[in-house]
Amino acid sequence: MSKDNQEKILLTRADDMGYTHTGNVATIECMRNGIIRSAAILVIAPWFEEAARLTRDNPDLCFGVHLGLIGEWRGYRWRPVLPYSAIPSLIDEDGFLWQSPRDFWGHHPDMAEVEKEFTAQIELAKKKGVKISYIDTHYVMPYNEHYRPVMERLGKKYGVPVSCLLGEHELDDFGIYTVPPDEKEKALEQVLRRLEPGVNLLIGHPGLSSMENDALVHFEPEHVQLLGTGRLRAAETLAYTSPRIRRLVDELGIKLMSYAEFAKR
Repeated sequence: MSKDNQEKILLTRADDMGYTHTGNVATIECMRNGIIRSAAILVIAPWFEEAARLTRDNPDLCFGVHLGLIGEWRGYRWRPVLPYSAIPSLIDEDGFLWQSPRDFWGHHPDMAEVEKEFTAQIELAKKKGVKISYIDTHYVMPYNEHYRPVMERLGKKYGVPVSCLLGEHELDDFGIYTVPPDEKEKALEQVLRRLEPGVNLLIGHPGLSSMENDALVHFEPEHVQLLGTGRLRAAETLAYTSPRIRRLVDELGIKLMSYAEFAKR
């Protein structure tokens, strides 16, 4: 058995950095004072500029690009980096990105356009000083037979790992939509106690309760967070930064890793 198979390795990844100001603040808090070791930026999101600055201000932390073609919030629409004329299959008639994977695939996206837009997102992140340690995808997972080759080519082109394509065992979320805020920490504890030896991946969505986060309502009815996006993401932040959770990680012999650290093994 290899060393990786014997150890309980946990890659912890925060998604959506740039979605709101308070999301950015919470992400850095989870990296500095919690168990999150990597975070990826949504270049298409409105608070990308601040997120990029935060990566420059924290050069010792691990950041990636959360490549996105979906803007899932009602009334809070996102646009691509490239001109609309360059990627017509990726946008609606008003120039906004589609709001769900169902709409995205239903409009027959051109994979050449996907690769062009993703390349533009990576290049803009680099231009803004983001040191890119990995890439991943927002909302549409890279396992798809059409998506995967694009992600593999981009990973090779930029010399970075592609999250979810490295043999990680992706853990079930600990109730991002269903577990009440006061039960989040307990749910995370259960996830950690069930952790098996090998390379595992925990994906989180830190946030804070604020007017901007509380106003977010998901486009898909089944993903609407009835207790409020702000409250639930704030509870995630508290769980990731909980002293008890940090002690439990040590007690269980779990080895936390960033993607930058994982790539150097």
